[in-house]
Amino acid sequence: MLVELYLLLPLVLVVVGLVVAWRHRRSTAVRWMVTGAVVGGLAASALYVLLILRQRSSTAAIGIIFVPWTFGIAAVIAAAWSLCLYQLARTAAAWRQGPRAVALWLIAVAFLAGSGYLVVSLGANVATFHRLQDPGVGAGVLAERYRAAMAKKNYLQLSAIAANRSTPPPILLEMARSDDPGMHAKRGGLATMFDRDALAVVRKVIRNPSMPPEAIPYLAASTNEYVLSDVAFHRETPEPILREIAARNDGYLVHWGLAGNPNTPREILERLATDGDRVTAQNLASNPSTPLPILARLAGSPEQFVRWGAARNPSIDAAIAERLRTDPDETTRFYLAHNRATPREVLDKLAGDPSERVRRYAGEALKRPAR
Repeated sequence: MLVELYLLLPLVLVVVGLVVAWRHRRSTAVRWMVTGAVVGGLAASALYVLLILRQRSSTAAIGIIFVPWTFGIAAVIAAAWSLCLYQLARTAAAWRQGPRAVALWLIAVAFLAGSGYLVVSLGANVATFHRLQDPGVGAGVLAERYRAAMAKKNYLQLSAIAANRSTPPPILLEMARSDDPGMHAKRGGLATMFDRDALAVVRKVIRNPSMPPEAIPYLAASTNEYVLSDVAFHRETPEPILREIAARNDGYLVHWGLAGNPNTPREILERLATDGDRVTAQNLASNPSTPLPILARLAGSPEQFVRWGAARNPSIDAAIAERLRTDPDETTRFYLAHNRATPREVLDKLAGDPSERVRRYAGEALKRPAR
């Protein structure tokens, strides 16, 4: 109940403001403020929802519950802007009405100039961010912008450079070697909303195909669990580093990365099989290096997402495939029919499956030459 009241508080305050404004509806300044508040609040809310819908994060949709706060804050700011614009529109009258009116006019001009500068700066920053994402940007430009962004600790622009495949490997290596905590932390702030994710800069370095392998040891020294999870999942991470990460950090995020990496040593995969975490089990089920006894047990998991991973695993044997063939979940059987490792005798049976799409994919698989 308290949470609902907290989330609805901005709308309550806006309604109270409208009631007060109605009592002073004859005032031209009040009409300017109300109009600006409504337009600004609606515009900001629409932009906020649009940015949330563009996010890749599975948890981004939770931000929808903060739409009332976005509307309320934007309405207040827009009302202040409108009042200042009203003061600016009556400049001649203000200068004739004495020192008090002149002081209010000067405050309005200062507010408009300051907030306008912030808006223009934000727009320029976001525009540069989108420009730096273009793969056609030259290496020289990226290197130059990297130096400038590092000097200003502009993590938004640094994230674009880190993700750009055209960024020279030496720059990516330098990013990985940085001891700046902001390079490893999840990004926040208004500007970050214009990025499709809020990943730390070095996490984008890890995902960049141009990252040199020499960067991995530096990234593995991070204290951020999200960064370590990405390093543990990376296919080029050497086995000694995987062992070191597993020994140093026992967090669930690291477990997820290790469970999904085919290069993770067998004994670590066996230990992760006792983890009890659903995502760890799901990653293990999809991992082609997972030992068959573990994979057979995961194929009988009560979690359908885990069974989906087992059905897609390219290392399944005939016994596991036969078990998954009778799975009550239609999607599990579909993934099995789509798996090139599924034996032909199992595909023959799937060709008579009750599901039309399972039958179709099984039939198409049977037409392929035997492996």
